[in-house]
Amino acid sequence: LKLQFLYLIDLLSNTLPHSTMVRSTTDSGVGGSAVYETDKAVHEYLQFHYGGELCMPYAFGPKDAMHFAKRCGEICNKYADKTGTAYDIGCAVGATSFELSKKFDKVVGVDFSHAFIAAANQMKAEKQMDYRSKTTAHLDSAQTAVVPEGTNGDRITFHQGDACNLGEIGAVDCMVAANLLCRLPNPRAFLQKAIECITPGGIFVLISPYSWLEEYTPKEQWVGGTEECQSSADEVAKILSPHFELVHQQDEPFLIREHVRKYQYGVSDCTVWKKK
Repeated sequence: LKLQFLYLIDLLSNTLPHSTMVRSTTDSGVGGSAVYETDKAVHEYLQFHYGGELCMPYAFGPKDAMHFAKRCGEICNKYADKTGTAYDIGCAVGATSFELSKKFDKVVGVDFSHAFIAAANQMKAEKQMDYRSKTTAHLDSAQTAVVPEGTNGDRITFHQGDACNLGEIGAVDCMVAANLLCRLPNPRAFLQKAIECITPGGIFVLISPYSWLEEYTPKEQWVGGTEECQSSADEVAKILSPHFELVHQQDEPFLIREHVRKYQYGVSDCTVWKKK
């Protein structure tokens, strides 16, 4: 019986990671947060953040969904009056952080994925990183992600961390969280941290498609999206409005390529809040 048990543990340890590794990050809910530790995820997100026109080669495609990470940083830079410290929570492979470095004296990129942070640090150190762009089935092509001109990597620090337990991070003048909230196990804890650490006059840029899934967030922790409270945007506003003024709201499309004929297209709700 003991040998059978040990065999079962060995079998699980050898099969579960492999089942996660072959999944795309566009397969919602499959594998939970572990999917973001794979090479496949790193390659997809390097293309998502830095791939530019490669992400959508078709003239009829949704070009306005390109350059999502860069656009997130541009929104912060546009609405921020204070230029001290910016935090990019859920920074992935770093493109938004690089955009923030054009304006802010200090930028900190934080992500739960060790693999994403390793890639972001390589982009900072070498200003580029090779990746594979999937074309179809097992076929792919060699590509290189390049840090955009005009950014300042010396201002940026990338480190692994938990958005629901950021610890003592000091005063923050700008915090951005793009497509993060609905992938957190305790989103309200993160919102409370933003309330506590953002300085008066500082901004909180929250961008989310509100695609709640129990693989990431227990249903009792969802911020909206339930029969009792349907609108996530309204529920977020209830939490933030006592502490912030809503200064801007818009829809932000995004596009993640899985292969040359399959994409994930989404539209995130983007709100800019100024601390009272």
